[in-house]
Amino acid sequence: MIDVLRQLLEGTMASPWLLLVIIGMAVIDALIPMVPSEALIITAGVAAAAGTQDLALVVLAAGFGSFVGEFVAYAIGRRFGPAVRKRMVPGTARATTFGHVERTLETSGGLILLTARYIPAGRTVAALAAGVTGFPTSRYVGYSAVGAVMSAAYVALLGYLGGAAFAGDPLVALLFSLAVGTTITAVVGLVRRRRAAAPAALATPATQQQHRVPALAGH
Repeated sequence: MIDVLRQLLEGTMASPWLLLVIIGMAVIDALIPMVPSEALIITAGVAAAAGTQDLALVVLAAGFGSFVGEFVAYAIGRRFGPAVRKRMVPGTARATTFGHVERTLETSGGLILLTARYIPAGRTVAALAAGVTGFPTSRYVGYSAVGAVMSAAYVALLGYLGGAAFAGDPLVALLFSLAVGTTITAVVGLVRRRRAAAPAALATPATQQQHRVPALAGH
């Protein structure tokens, strides 16, 4: 079974169609975050370390696909703003991210478009929020293009480094790179949740004090 997986992986890594598949998967992933394009990009990074793909072309293909998908999401947000807002269920992680991106776009500009993509579904929600708020198209294109290439390079390099570290076994290299990427994502998510919880924890004593004051006054 393991040998079969290795053969399938080696065939995928050497495929001349791999870059085109990456572009298509990256477009879809930017619109439907459940599509695991990162795994395919990491595989291509491992292939680049093995010499069967070109790392720069892998990054360009992944970045281009991501940029196209994000721009489509931005256009949807710009065209169907009210409908997009209604689909954000209050209290969900997606709605929270959407609100945070909206506020940040208004107060701090487009840097959030670079950083939101490193959290699950972040780039999709950020693109929709940018469209809904009417963020200028020219500025959005610039931030999205830079961010797409940056995130593509990050994911491809995970695969490349894994492939370089385990050059004799591409399957181990792929599993290692996926594990590292998953760990980094989990740590980022944990830090983000703790930062979001901190203001609420600080506000709790103040809120309780506000409720106590009227009670004392009533006596």
